[in-house]
Amino acid sequence: MVRVGLVHNNNGVYVDRDAVVRIATIADELGFDSLFSWDHFMLPWSNRTFDVWSLLSFLAAKTERIKLGTCVTPLPFRHPAVLAKIVSSVDFLSNGRIILGVGAGWHKPEFDGYSKWDDDKIRVAKTREALKIVYGLWTKGRLSFEGKYYKIDGAVLEPKPIQNPHPPMWFGVQGRVMLSLAAKYGAGWIPTMISPKQYAKLREILEDDLRNNKRAEGFVYALFKYVEPDLNKTRKVLEEYERSGCEYFSLGYPRNTPGFVAWLEKFGRDLVGSYK
Repeated sequence: MVRVGLVHNNNGVYVDRDAVVRIATIADELGFDSLFSWDHFMLPWSNRTFDVWSLLSFLAAKTERIKLGTCVTPLPFRHPAVLAKIVSSVDFLSNGRIILGVGAGWHKPEFDGYSKWDDDKIRVAKTREALKIVYGLWTKGRLSFEGKYYKIDGAVLEPKPIQNPHPPMWFGVQGRVMLSLAAKYGAGWIPTMISPKQYAKLREILEDDLRNNKRAEGFVYALFKYVEPDLNKTRKVLEEYERSGCEYFSLGYPRNTPGFVAWLEKFGRDLVGSYK
């Protein structure tokens, strides 16, 4: 059965408290499986953004059942021990509804402004170390770690996440090394800007890696995709990805849609209803 989630465009005109609360409650009421939001401080077209973890914590108090997550969080952007604490806290406060989207980052100006930019190879290597730290803090009583890029000594994370053994991590990746990390640590795959043909090809690679790690069962094959304003056109596009092995659509609404809250309410009702 195909499931459908929603992705909030966390920038520009969409950085509106009342609007995002209405979007979240619409998604919760209409039966969307999840509401994800972008994790960016700055973007090429707008530097007006919410800190996504503050946003998700806020929305957790406004919703009841819908899963909440990021699409996706660049792990090298924050210190991984701090990120592990933040995600654990929001999972605890939301009563176990958090999904951590995982990526390595791509927008250099926000790293220059708020973190440290490195080339692709180093960002991937940092992501590998960060995953060990995040996973360790979520599952162990006390953690010390010394890698090439990160070091922690005797870190204790309490309270642990509600979800057992930890919040699921969905990887928004396409590169070979990152796919191998998804097969080792991930519970799902959520790429974007990918053709149905390429989706099917990379899914095969990921399936092989998952089988080798004995982790294939329950893995979610998702996709972040912008909808077409016309429902019939949207369904036609999504059916191509279904045939390529996608089973979960996280859908973004068009940027700068006039009256986007009212538009989303009607479109979302029709879309979710068409999958029931």
